[in-house]
Amino acid sequence: MIHLLTTGGTIASTPGTSGRNVAGALPAEALLDAIDAGLDAGPAVHTESLLQKPSNAINGEDLCRIAERCETRLADPSTDGIVITHGTDTLEDTAWFLQQVLGDCPRPVVVTGSQRALHERGSDAPRNLVDALRVAAATGSRGQGVLVVFDEAIHSASLVRKISSYRLTGFGSPGYGPVGHIDGTILRYPLNARIPTPIPRGPTLPRVDIVPAAAGSACPIDALRGDGAQGLIIDALGRGQVPPDWVPAIARAHAAGCPVAITSSTGSGPVAEVYEYPGSLERVIAAGAVGADTLSARQARLLLMLVLSTPEGAADWRARFAAAAGWSTV
Repeated sequence: MIHLLTTGGTIASTPGTSGRNVAGALPAEALLDAIDAGLDAGPAVHTESLLQKPSNAINGEDLCRIAERCETRLADPSTDGIVITHGTDTLEDTAWFLQQVLGDCPRPVVVTGSQRALHERGSDAPRNLVDALRVAAATGSRGQGVLVVFDEAIHSASLVRKISSYRLTGFGSPGYGPVGHIDGTILRYPLNARIPTPIPRGPTLPRVDIVPAAAGSACPIDALRGDGAQGLIIDALGRGQVPPDWVPAIARAHAAGCPVAITSSTGSGPVAEVYEYPGSLERVIAAGAVGADTLSARQARLLLMLVLSTPEGAADWRARFAAAAGWSTV
């Protein structure tokens, strides 16, 4: 049995009265009905409309709900795999979150979506959903962790990012490439994904904000802390640099017990202490921040939320965050 869990998004859109799309309007049964003719005989598919919303509205509570549903389904030995349909705006966030909490899934968990709605000409929705169901049903997909299927490519949830706002090749794994490909009904896995150790999560996820750095940009760190942020991710320049006048604010956050982690906004490559001048990563680390290796700001945010969600994680957040952020390069 393959469990199809739908959460909304473009793939579940209907036409609005203005000519624009209403994301998340279609229930799970409607999605399966739309592509049923394209499925070969195989495991039965059970549908469940878990959420019906555009993915920009996905929040921490939703992420935990999706994870809990996956855990329940995976605990059932009759489950051969899980497919989750999702809006593309935050698809990579949900897939990455699931990878961190599920670890080496006993059966495939596959996330997919579409850049065009079902009713639009040339929609990629039927193809992506059929492919995702095939990947979830394939025994060769086991041991690859959480996967993202899009435009006949199979990506590891640990690496995938949205790379286009509109093209059908909407997702890629910058610097690495996909772990597999779909050629009609044939699946090929030339690479094996490396699976992280699952991270425990608490009943709720704390608020962690992302702060983008730019040339001469004002520093909102003190304001965000005053507004209730429990952690901060600085999406820094190059190898992890920030404007020089940001360093004192980072030191104040550290002194106040607010975790700060540093990512690179370049889209590929790790942060590294290769410079020493005002605002360099070396100075930022000395002020109390932690480097996030190759993680994107969105990945680092979810990781810090998970780490801080348990008392044990919050008490030892620096070591736990650094270990989890650097797992892929060990």
